[in-house]
Amino acid sequence: MIALLTGGAGVVGKALCRELIARGVCVRVLTLPGDSLAKSLPSEVDVRYGDVTDFNSIKSAFDGVDVAYHLAAILLSTKRSAFEHVNTEGTRHVLEACKLAGVRRFLYVSSISVTYPVLTPYGESKKKGEALVQASGLDWTIVRPTLVIGDGGGVEYNMFRDYVKKFPLYLMPGGGKCFKRPVRSEDLVKGIAVAGLKEEAVGKTYALAGATVMTMAEMAKHVLKSAGMRHLMVPLPWWISKRLAVLKNWIGGERVSAEQALAGFLYDAAPSIEDAEADLDYHPGCPF
Repeated sequence: MIALLTGGAGVVGKALCRELIARGVCVRVLTLPGDSLAKSLPSEVDVRYGDVTDFNSIKSAFDGVDVAYHLAAILLSTKRSAFEHVNTEGTRHVLEACKLAGVRRFLYVSSISVTYPVLTPYGESKKKGEALVQASGLDWTIVRPTLVIGDGGGVEYNMFRDYVKKFPLYLMPGGGKCFKRPVRSEDLVKGIAVAGLKEEAVGKTYALAGATVMTMAEMAKHVLKSAGMRHLMVPLPWWISKRLAVLKNWIGGERVSAEQALAGFLYDAAPSIEDAEADLDYHPGCPF
């Protein structure tokens, strides 16, 4: 069996390569031309270069593939059009390439942010991607990861960790009361791997989260404890948070809009994982 991973040279992608290889799967990675991270992939990986926003550059990479894992996406940008270009249209191109090459099995890595009551541009682009996958006619499965911790960590968690550690006093929008269910990288990778290989997962969408539900304030305490720090939290009412442009710079810097920086503090992301437990034998551990 040959599995192709778009965006397979990233943190989660590299770990997924190792997981699939351990399961006896031949792995091919599609990554951007000139991507230096490709050098750190396992030697068994067949590396192909292309850009999901350019259909002609990627279509040959899908020849002979049995299952496609679509991870390639842009997570942070201040430009709404960037999310649409890469996450939505890029997904459309990958699906077209699968159909052209006769690839039937498709695993789409979405995001738990598609469940937020008000979507950010990133969440909106992933939601549109889900709709394209569901209408593709392929044997699809969708997974929605939460905050990723460990093995380098996910971009969003790393931003939160660095923010909490930055100042002796840190502002916490909404008092950090919203609930999260962060997931260890190793658990997430196993869940993604199995979801793309199991027939029982076809036509289904799974939340891939960790074992523990906690508030943002509790997460901050874990971060500080592990770093040996005793910073103090200052709860910040939402009406003030939304008006403090400087908060965006402290949290995410120039790479992220204020809307996206604050969304993680506002909306719960603590989904049930019962379906994944039943179908995928998914049993994650505590992320801390």
